[in-house]
Amino acid sequence: MLKTLFIAGCLWTTSVARIFDPKIITEVRNGLEKNLDYIDRNYKRVNVDCLFGVALATALIDDAYQNGTHIMDKSSLEIMEKSLVILKKSIPYSREKSEWITDAFLYPTIWRKNICYRSNALHIPNLPSFKYVKKIFNRDYIDGSEIDFCLQNIVNFTNSMVPTRCFIDRRCWKYFEPDENSVGYLLTHKLLILQLAKARKCYLNDNVYGTKTEELCSSILSEVVNADYYGYLDNMFDLYLEQVVLCGYEGYTEFLQNKWLYYILKSQRSSGCFPAFLDDSLKTRMKRNSNTLDDGCVDHTTGLGAAVLALHYNYIIKEYPATR
Repeated sequence: MLKTLFIAGCLWTTSVARIFDPKIITEVRNGLEKNLDYIDRNYKRVNVDCLFGVALATALIDDAYQNGTHIMDKSSLEIMEKSLVILKKSIPYSREKSEWITDAFLYPTIWRKNICYRSNALHIPNLPSFKYVKKIFNRDYIDGSEIDFCLQNIVNFTNSMVPTRCFIDRRCWKYFEPDENSVGYLLTHKLLILQLAKARKCYLNDNVYGTKTEELCSSILSEVVNADYYGYLDNMFDLYLEQVVLCGYEGYTEFLQNKWLYYILKSQRSSGCFPAFLDDSLKTRMKRNSNTLDDGCVDHTTGLGAAVLALHYNYIIKEYPATR
């Protein structure tokens, strides 16, 4: 009965469903399993950023597990259990290399939510413009130290799992002032600050949260659509996965297009990992604090890969019952 009520509550926001090949759920699941196996083999080496992707993937699978058939429930449960084992083994090693006082943001339970998917909720220009792509690559990569400070501020000073007043430093709120120059990782990290504050049970006005996430994801979608149109997704692959994960987590189906899912699956290496870029020309723009492993894959991107595949898994199970 609760499942029925939940599904009914979400359906009013969806548009006409796209047709998925039923086999795609198997490809997504296999890709996710290979990805987690790769992280498991490197559990002593991956950093906190990678494990955040695993934690988010665990929460997404947990949500899917609650909405699948018996067969899908079993598959979902097995993936979720594998993710939990990775976190249990890897967190002690990542803690040694981390500046975080607490690793509470790696608890999948704080990221678990019933995602209601909705279409046509974002606002982007109808005509393509290279300015969106140019801004990403013309702007020097931002120093992530202040962003890291804000994320750590939320986690380290909100240890309670019940709603509490957030002790967020005043300087962190400046990131939500109107700023047309915000691009790339700065946009996604603004969104992550909001999501982390909500996940940590900070007091946030729901209307403000909804407005801000819609504004941010509209800007982010403009970047993705235009980068795709002008052929630059390969050059910003790590950023692209982060954009899909964070805005898809808010239920925006514009980020879950069929062609992009196939693109992500095709980009995964046979070992299960993901490189930061599919084009070697921009290696100097590597995300700060990312680790490049011996095979050329990057732990941050691979962690994002786990989350993005889990997100699509969740989406397909919920929105396309014919695929189950």
